[in-house]
Amino acid sequence: MSTSAAFNTGIRYLRMHLHAPDGGRRAIGYLSQYGDILRVSFDEAYIADPGRPTLSLAYRGADEAATRAILASARDTRVSRSDGHWPSYFQNLLPEGHNRERLAQQRGCAADDEFELLAAAGHDLMGALEVEPVPTAEGIPDTVRHWHTALGLDVLEPGFVEMPVEDAAAIPGVVTKFSAVQDGRRYVVRRHGAAGSFILKLPSTRHPDLVDNEFTGYRLCGALGLDCAEASVIGRADADLPEQVRFEQILAVRRFDRTPEGGRIHMEEFAQVLQYEPRQKYGRGLAVDWPAMLRVLDRLSPNPVADVRECVRRIVAFILLGNSDAHLKNWALRYPDGVAPVLAPLYDPVCVAAFFEDVPAGDYGVNRAIDAKLRAFDWPALDALLRSAGLLRPARLMAIARDTVRQAQAEWPALLAQDGTPASVRRCVEARLAGGVALASLAS
Repeated sequence: MSTSAAFNTGIRYLRMHLHAPDGGRRAIGYLSQYGDILRVSFDEAYIADPGRPTLSLAYRGADEAATRAILASARDTRVSRSDGHWPSYFQNLLPEGHNRERLAQQRGCAADDEFELLAAAGHDLMGALEVEPVPTAEGIPDTVRHWHTALGLDVLEPGFVEMPVEDAAAIPGVVTKFSAVQDGRRYVVRRHGAAGSFILKLPSTRHPDLVDNEFTGYRLCGALGLDCAEASVIGRADADLPEQVRFEQILAVRRFDRTPEGGRIHMEEFAQVLQYEPRQKYGRGLAVDWPAMLRVLDRLSPNPVADVRECVRRIVAFILLGNSDAHLKNWALRYPDGVAPVLAPLYDPVCVAAFFEDVPAGDYGVNRAIDAKLRAFDWPALDALLRSAGLLRPARLMAIARDTVRQAQAEWPALLAQDGTPASVRRCVEARLAGGVALASLAS
């Protein structure tokens, strides 16, 4: 049990809303905590609506009856946990590392208090979800009371929940980052309650060239015609940050879950889709579940051919780039109409393999192991992957993958020679293009 929960014997709860593409907002249910039990309770109207906006594909069954059974379940782990943690969809909304510690400090709660962390950042979460406390004077909502008493709990009184911290945000990931809005030419973190439209990503003392590394990744992937998030390098003077930062460069990434007018577009990471907890983001056995991702796009996207091709091309590009951090939290879906999923733009294209030069051999153990698999991943392995996903015309996708390799070999060397490319990235990617990975050596 978290520190905060230990001193709060009442039931705490938050109202859940999903913003619509047209700017409206719909209440869909509650999030509640009683001791170590954390629960999602959906409104009856949301459960009964076959045209409901999508919260997550994790809550969608094989048919409408199965979906309603999941949403109305008492004990399904997608809606209820008794170990002090949220179900995996909501766990993946929370930040990690320094970002999590900063959010806990802003809230004045323990870093393991997942209820309070979500409540603190409830006005600026990933996607179109927003959560906020309900005045205790209104009493415990019947939906919340029903499900907790159904578990045999004696729910007596509501617990107090503070309003969200004004400028807090929950941006998943480990790299230090801030949610910001643009005010003229400046990027402002003090948003006065507004949801951020940009993510500001900082380098680290260990990797001061991280911004240049990632921006190079965006340039390389963009040159292949991949659908990338919009990113730019800005100076420290262009950003109004809440703390002193020693670095002169910051990566500003426009959020694709926000409209130019500041509206919200729903999205979710594949870790949420496939119900992996954050600690499992690299998949089971250090293998990201690419076949499952491709099956989702092939069967549920309104643009399956384009999304499957884009996904396959990104897999090839990441192998050539040395991006061994393309885990399940770095692939996402967007819901432009609020219901149907499409592949979200590419983000976090970091050449992690370039970092191996600057750290002891024992560091980045997980990434080194993944990179060894990526370097050995050959054309028969790609063919087997496409067939295991049950895709039509795998031969056509194989041809597209080979064309992607040839395009990278033709266009990337000139881009790597440009100013701003870290020398370690240049050496790493050039070696991979020249045959340092199996896909490159067998491309012709």
